[in-house]
Amino acid sequence: MFNTICWNCQGARKKEVGNYLRHLIGAHDVSVVGLIETKMEVFSRTDVDRIVGRDWDFCYQPSVGKAGGILVLWKCSVGSFQVLFKSKQCIMGRFRSLSSFDWEVAVVYADKDTHIRAMAFNEISQHHVPDSPLIVGGDFNCILAQADKKGGRPFSFTAAAKGMSDFMAANELIDLGFSGPSFTWINNKDAGSRISSRLDMFLISSSILDAFQELRVSHLTRIASDHCPILCTVSLGRHRARSYWIKFEDIWASFPRAWQLVSEKWRVPDTGSEASKLNKKCQRTLKALFFWSKNKFKMLNKLRDELDREICMLQGIE
Repeated sequence: MFNTICWNCQGARKKEVGNYLRHLIGAHDVSVVGLIETKMEVFSRTDVDRIVGRDWDFCYQPSVGKAGGILVLWKCSVGSFQVLFKSKQCIMGRFRSLSSFDWEVAVVYADKDTHIRAMAFNEISQHHVPDSPLIVGGDFNCILAQADKKGGRPFSFTAAAKGMSDFMAANELIDLGFSGPSFTWINNKDAGSRISSRLDMFLISSSILDAFQELRVSHLTRIASDHCPILCTVSLGRHRARSYWIKFEDIWASFPRAWQLVSEKWRVPDTGSEASKLNKKCQRTLKALFFWSKNKFKMLNKLRDELDREICMLQGIE
């Protein structure tokens, strides 16, 4: 699997942004993250470690004061990201997987002004190598159809929509559709003045769709921002080899029940040499911790899914 998230987080320093992002990375096995509207002029190694951990590398486009800012993160164990260009509206690079593929990836935070937005589209087109697989994701600040909007003025096919359509056609990019909430942004006003739009999306190169039929895009639950994170999932047709080793997880030590389990299993009498006794105790304890953890986190995942549904209901997501 190769999973990518783009999210207009509206402030990468917010504690709730880091908490939710780490949850999404773990829940969806994410390899590349594009954070938009970071509102940060400088990113350090310490900032990235705080947000996602030490296993990630990064590049960024600074904000102008508290406006804008783009951060691209990639998991070092999965691949590398070579930057092709950076601008106020986009970071584009070549992601090389350590195992199987070499794609161009662009993270976009398009300007609201049609003419300025066109500059970002032109830059992507100029750096895109024909026939090279390309994924463009982010906040386009533009919609292409009435179905992408609810509330406010009726949609009309303006120069903004035409410019985006021309960009997609020139680079053979396809809007694949999505699952999840209908809209990725909401203005958070009362019912009479509420406007919802699908401003955030992934545009996928047709060559990727030809090779990976199971590619899908999902709109995730809106938390800590008025934009939903969007997830692109690509099945690479590879299956992770099953491991029969049980490894101790550091997080187990944070649960009192885990300590109790260790005490209970360690006190069980064993026979044989001292080395044999020690081996049996370790095996029995690790196995008990593994199945306890599996059951506990299954329950936590169920609670998480229920909470997601409740949040969607409270937000009135369609």
